[in-house]
Amino acid sequence: MRRLGLWLGCWLSGLPVVAAEPANIDPRKLPAATPGTIDFARDIEPIFAKNCYSCHGPEKQRGGVRLDDAAAALKGGNSGTIIVPGKAAASRLLIVVAGLDRDLVMPPKEKMPLTAAEVGRLRAWIEQGAKWPRQAGGTTSAAKSAHWAFQPIRRVEPTVVKRQGWIRNDIDRFILARLESEKIAPSAEADRVTLIRRLSLDLLGLPPTPAEVDVFVRDSRPDAYGRLVERLLSAPHYGERWARHWLDLARYADSDGYEQDRPRPYHWRYRDWVIQAINRDLPFDQFTIEQLAGDLLPNATLAQKTATGFHRNTLTNREGGTDKEQFRVEACVDRVNTTAKVWLGLTLGCAQCHDHKYDPFSQREYYQFFAFFNPDNEVDVPAPLPGDAAARAAFDKRKAALERKLTDYQETQLGPTLAMFVRGLEAEDRKKLPDKIAKLLGKGDKLNAKERQLVFDYLGKDDKTYKQLSKALADHVKKPPTPAYVPTLAANGGRKTHVLIRGDFLRPGVAAAPGVPAVLPPLKSRGQPGRLDLARWVVSTENPLTARVITNWVWHHYFGRGLVATLEDFGAQGERPSHPELLDHLASQFMQCGWSLKRLHRYIVTSATYRQSSRVRPELAGRDPMNILLARQNRIRFEAEILRDNALAVSGLLVGKVGGPSVKPPQPAGISELTYANAARWVESKGEDRYRRGMYTWFQRTSPHPLLTMFDAPDANLSCVRRDRTNTPLQALTLLNDATFVECAQALAKRIMTDKTGSVSERLDHGFRLCVGRHPSAAEQEQLQTMYDEVLALAQANPKEAARLAGAASPANVPVAEGAAWVTVARMLMNLDEFVTRE
Repeated sequence: MRRLGLWLGCWLSGLPVVAAEPANIDPRKLPAATPGTIDFARDIEPIFAKNCYSCHGPEKQRGGVRLDDAAAALKGGNSGTIIVPGKAAASRLLIVVAGLDRDLVMPPKEKMPLTAAEVGRLRAWIEQGAKWPRQAGGTTSAAKSAHWAFQPIRRVEPTVVKRQGWIRNDIDRFILARLESEKIAPSAEADRVTLIRRLSLDLLGLPPTPAEVDVFVRDSRPDAYGRLVERLLSAPHYGERWARHWLDLARYADSDGYEQDRPRPYHWRYRDWVIQAINRDLPFDQFTIEQLAGDLLPNATLAQKTATGFHRNTLTNREGGTDKEQFRVEACVDRVNTTAKVWLGLTLGCAQCHDHKYDPFSQREYYQFFAFFNPDNEVDVPAPLPGDAAARAAFDKRKAALERKLTDYQETQLGPTLAMFVRGLEAEDRKKLPDKIAKLLGKGDKLNAKERQLVFDYLGKDDKTYKQLSKALADHVKKPPTPAYVPTLAANGGRKTHVLIRGDFLRPGVAAAPGVPAVLPPLKSRGQPGRLDLARWVVSTENPLTARVITNWVWHHYFGRGLVATLEDFGAQGERPSHPELLDHLASQFMQCGWSLKRLHRYIVTSATYRQSSRVRPELAGRDPMNILLARQNRIRFEAEILRDNALAVSGLLVGKVGGPSVKPPQPAGISELTYANAARWVESKGEDRYRRGMYTWFQRTSPHPLLTMFDAPDANLSCVRRDRTNTPLQALTLLNDATFVECAQALAKRIMTDKTGSVSERLDHGFRLCVGRHPSAAEQEQLQTMYDEVLALAQANPKEAARLAGAASPANVPVAEGAAWVTVARMLMNLDEFVTRE
């Protein structure tokens, strides 16, 4: 009966752990054992096949139980052993099917239970040793799956196509072959202005300057485009752009999360490691190994330990009264789920409480994966910053000076007082002193330094100067320089792993040794495998997932959609790849080229597919509305950080400094007050920190900067492999009225007026080029001129409002009304759809 297997699974995964030899029941309650010798094939296998194999056979193993295999059945389920050879009364399988468990009726009441004869045969078989044919070694074999993602990556040769002149590299052959099969022509190449802006935004996250655009447009060399690509890939801002993408996967934030949401002042050290690693093109396999297990590498460097900060980005609850073990386990769960999502494209987290409903992952396999992370401890490794030694020296110097002042006062002012006090102290007066002080005074001049200080403190309690000097020293000592550190992981071999029944950390089941899902290639290790073995397995060439998942993730950033649209799910519930041969081609190329991300970026952006115009083609609206076939490029709206970066860049305010601590640019009042007890107050950064790139903005999990959330930045509580993109009226109002964008508009207006001293027309053209890269059309120029004229007249008629709008934008020799008009033009330019979109 199918329901018997289902109820077995529910029971095995839902009840507390069963010991290897549970307490015996009274054997007299069991049906009598069938006399004679029991043959498994004749007497037992038919019972299992009829009632159990549908849920506990080769296809499914609910509750971790498999009854078609000797070794697996005797091993038991997630809750423990269910068959004890020779001990029928201790075998939970027999107890349950005999109906002797009050908490479980099996088969269900509405179904026919096993007959007494069937239970008798099971009892006799167990008492006779529960023998299986071929018991030695069992019949278990490696799990197999026909699902495309679990098949080895193939080296696919590109298809022959007709339109050879369009091809720039092999990517185009795969795309064009599909287009030609659909009788669709690719789009023409985008113009040069669009290409340099597209490349700059995709590789750097920043727009090109008008001068850079002009140089590229005029460059007639055949390799001009390739030279541009190399220049951008070599720029330090390339690491920032792609590190920001990776930080979404790493669920990076500057605070703990949960109610108190305490700050993490040095987590930016991991963020900077990512930037540096991407800039130097650290091979992605090493990039992976260092983040998953850098601390376990031989002679691990501080940088390699810093890389393990990837898994220190988990939520952390440090509130008093919490169960530390609960939140330690939850952090490990997050590490398992994040690793599986980011590198393997799997929803392995669905198997935390039960077997996966759609993919071939059991709950036991989940906790085998969990066992790689469970022994870890979170360790903050001391890591002084360049200014730390100077800060410590200054602190010590100030402390010594304060101590000298106090000592001098004690000796010159309180010393004589002490001597007089001791000589003139009557016996009756001594009784009024605290016992400890009276005893010390009785020692006369034989006080040691500590005792002498106690007496001075007593004598100086009413001395104003002494109290001031003491307080100054005490206050200084309370605020020593904070020692810098990096958050890392460190292995702790003493912690064992168990399957957690229903995912509950208070209900440990059977032990789980480190391992990977059986449907994937086996993990190679010497002895007990550890986290370093897991990291190497993740990027092994035999693993069919990692290279596919990462190349697909990179592809989606260039086209707005992955070849597999469900970036986070390569399993049965995910979408199949639109171009499977191309996906395998990219994955195999990625590995063969040394896992170089820069080579992968270069390969994609130099293809004709990438260089197509993004202009919508009405004839394809019905045939390919989602542009899955890639007959054109896609227009992609900026992410939150890049939107602000571009406003700062065109206005001239952007500070290009790379790396360093997180900063707090202006935000609307009242946001930080939403945090627990107003503990995360937002103190605005001053000077150049006010204008750093958006990726350096301090991310407070319980009250993130509203500009980030307004434009769909993830909440950093969980790993995010693809951001949502929305388009709302509130976003338009933010671009128009938010203090940050108003300030940028004022600075842009000043830049326009300062850069160009010619006619209004020339200034309008310059402002337009700063914002979108190209010259305005005649119609656009006319609209801009009309707006400028109308606002100028309005500003002249309303000088107070004009002054408020212009702010500090107007140069000294420019009338306020004119400055207000240019600020209005700048605000309009920064609200153009073209300004917030990568074409």
